[in-house]
Amino acid sequence: MTTRTPDKHDRPKTLGREVHEKYPASVVGEGGELTLVEGGGPSNRDARADLRNPDAGAAQPTGPAPRDAYRDELTHVDEHGDVRMVDVGEKAVTQRLAIAEGSILMHPETQAMILEDRAKKGDVLACARVAGIMASKRTSDIIPMCHPLNLTKAKVEIAPITAPGTKLASGWAPEREDGRVGFRVRATCGVTGVTGIEMEALTAASAACLTIYDMCKAVDRGMEIVDVRLLHKEGGRSGLWERGGAEGMAGTDDATASADSANAANAAPSPISPAPEDLDPSPLPGGPRTGAAAPAIAFVGYQNAGKTTLVEKVISRLTQRGLRVGSIKHHGHKGFDIDQPGKDSWRHAQAGSRHVGLVSPGAYAEYARIDGEVPVRDLIAHYTDVDIVIVEGYKTAGLPSIAVARSGIDRMRGRDSFELIDENTLAVACNDVVARDFRTRAAKAARTAAGEEGRAFNESDVTLPPFLDINDSAAIASFVYDHLQNLK
Repeated sequence: MTTRTPDKHDRPKTLGREVHEKYPASVVGEGGELTLVEGGGPSNRDARADLRNPDAGAAQPTGPAPRDAYRDELTHVDEHGDVRMVDVGEKAVTQRLAIAEGSILMHPETQAMILEDRAKKGDVLACARVAGIMASKRTSDIIPMCHPLNLTKAKVEIAPITAPGTKLASGWAPEREDGRVGFRVRATCGVTGVTGIEMEALTAASAACLTIYDMCKAVDRGMEIVDVRLLHKEGGRSGLWERGGAEGMAGTDDATASADSANAANAAPSPISPAPEDLDPSPLPGGPRTGAAAPAIAFVGYQNAGKTTLVEKVISRLTQRGLRVGSIKHHGHKGFDIDQPGKDSWRHAQAGSRHVGLVSPGAYAEYARIDGEVPVRDLIAHYTDVDIVIVEGYKTAGLPSIAVARSGIDRMRGRDSFELIDENTLAVACNDVVARDFRTRAAKAARTAAGEEGRAFNESDVTLPPFLDINDSAAIASFVYDHLQNLK
């Protein structure tokens, strides 16, 4: 019996292999599995349309044509079907931005453990934020065909997904329809370069979610990471893309996109911030619809005392209680840069603009050069859309304050943290060692004063504000909330 081996010219010419791909019906109609071949298969658009639709002679529906998967070029695949890193050497350098998100769902007790800093491995959310930023910088080590990029921006935000009926005033992570709780991660990455940064943002969101899982898996192995997706990208030849109906902007040039945005803004103007009468009444004695400025509490302390870390946690706790929180920070240095070096707003300021405004959907900022320093109370008067203002710094402003002292002596300048306590001090946030030291010193000072006055020393002579555990942000937030409620 003689067998004949087909000559190579008899075989259909393929891209190295037959590629079987299943496309959603919304993309290719009701067809099933499709085979992409070169030479032996359809070679023009009409033939491909016949493959997708057996009723070739039937009338076609009017309206926008569906996406043709066959016309898409896979830039990471060469003419032989092999993967490759795309050559971007000839592309223009532009500023690019990408925002991605992901959610991790968990048992409510696991969420409470994280929010109350009770996880045995430490501060879960702080670690996850750092992990996301680190991962964004190493994306090209994980994704084979990604180009190494010099990121100019990497930010990871994490907010709790609340239970149904829970008010979250700040809220970009509201409740889910299924009632499950957890955390939503939002990663923002930027670069000035020749290729996009979407993968860096997606990797950052994924790594942050994975870090939360790693730090809590001992108590909840049933956690789920869901909804990892791109929300927004801008820059480059394809322009702007946004999830949720903004895909139509893709492919437009920057000038067209800017004009469309301007027209939309002119058609539907909105106030810079909600008017007080449009906001719910404040539960505290001040703020929207109360006729008074929002109450303010300052967190004062020397450098490296832990103020910023504590303020960040307290703001988060108060926000979870449904309060609209504003904040002010004393920079402590003469001048600061607006936005990031290289950004248009930064360039405006460098060129000599004394007052720079930044406006984007959902946010605005202002930067102005002045001769002196704006009094903090004047700044507080601008906070008409919040229930409370948390001030970091401003030791000499005379605001009700919480003294933050991680150690008794400021190691940078040799200043004594005990001197922070005055008539405006509501409490001292410190550890047990500092609290014992302060009590001993206060008792010694009271005993000396009694001796100088020729009277017997009494324990009631020792007057100190209450001490709060610097590591218990929940208790400190409760103290702040209760203090302000008692002012009513």
